[in-house]
Amino acid sequence: MMKKLFILTFAVLLLMGTTSMATDTRVLTMGDNNTVLLDDANIWLFPSRIFEYQKIAVGEFGVNDDFTNFGVHWAFGNDNPIVFGTYFSKLAPAVPTDLLGGNLVPFDFALLDNRRIDFLYGNQVGDLTLGARISYYNSSQEFDYPADQSEEGFSYYDFDFGLTPSGGAWDLAVNVGFGSWTDKNAVGQKETEADGFMDIGVLGRYFWQRNPNYTFIPHAGFFHSKRGIIDNLYDGDPATTDDRTDKYTWTGWDLGIGTNYTPAANVLAVMDFGFMYGKWKDEVDITLPAAATGETTESYSVLPYFKIGLDADVFKWMDVRLGATSYWTSFTEEDKGANEKFKAKYAANDTYLGFGFHWNRLHVDTYTDPELFLQGFDFISGNGDTDMNFQLSVVYEMM
Repeated sequence: MMKKLFILTFAVLLLMGTTSMATDTRVLTMGDNNTVLLDDANIWLFPSRIFEYQKIAVGEFGVNDDFTNFGVHWAFGNDNPIVFGTYFSKLAPAVPTDLLGGNLVPFDFALLDNRRIDFLYGNQVGDLTLGARISYYNSSQEFDYPADQSEEGFSYYDFDFGLTPSGGAWDLAVNVGFGSWTDKNAVGQKETEADGFMDIGVLGRYFWQRNPNYTFIPHAGFFHSKRGIIDNLYDGDPATTDDRTDKYTWTGWDLGIGTNYTPAANVLAVMDFGFMYGKWKDEVDITLPAAATGETTESYSVLPYFKIGLDADVFKWMDVRLGATSYWTSFTEEDKGANEKFKAKYAANDTYLGFGFHWNRLHVDTYTDPELFLQGFDFISGNGDTDMNFQLSVVYEMM
């Protein structure tokens, strides 16, 4: 049961991540506060913000001790430049899921790498800054043998459109994504088919400065996703189509207010307080081998959540970052056909430690393993398994 609760916690957190590709190390270690902080990581939520982060190169490190993501922001023009961002990733292939992390399509082969490119655009038009992001995922494999005509592949197009006024008082972003796949057996019959695959989301925030030390940031978001699969193998015979259809939906919203507090020079404290709700539903329609219908729902409410963080200088070349999150979660799972219901309430808490290093134009942000300070380096402790950092972000200013 505890394993299931951890999976459900992860699903709740996905509600906030529908429109983002990754979390930058600085905003993560300050309490996972990308929504209410100003940082170059904002471009994955609000693509119009790329206009403020021109001529930089960004590298992300951490997954499997690897260099996972690299991007460059290109600025063309002087008075009103057009800014482009090109990012390439070597993360694991994106796969279609049932919106709770489970595999949606029973492919016979593992998907090949499919993360093609993340392309961003930003430009100022009058008193508004326009932005857009296009992320493209695609891979496939097709066999043309006398005894094997199988084919499998997956593609997904993710679009983000953003708007920010001059002065940056507010941000608005709209996200739309579409996907599809191919799944054929050795004789070319469709084993499964897509019956809807789309994501939409709207996210906005407003910076309300009360005095030089306090800025309040109310924010709101709405997200909806749909996944549909037609299983032609449910009765064991791919020639009989539409054996079973599953339609998955995931709908949720987030409403909160954050605070940026600067009590002293080079010290920033941040807090975010809000509410989240999400509902997942699986509607089943079985035609073969015997007609049947069913519905399973899972609902999540986070009432409330708290996120706090601190970024404070220690030396001219080093900052310390501390953060914590607490999601007060209520979960209900109901299988209407079996007349079964399960409820759980729990607090999902996390803490973060990090450092920021600055050497001229080079900035390095770390998400640091606390064991480094509790047990020391491996050559001191002899453990041999202590990570210095879980994650790194590197930014170089090309100006």
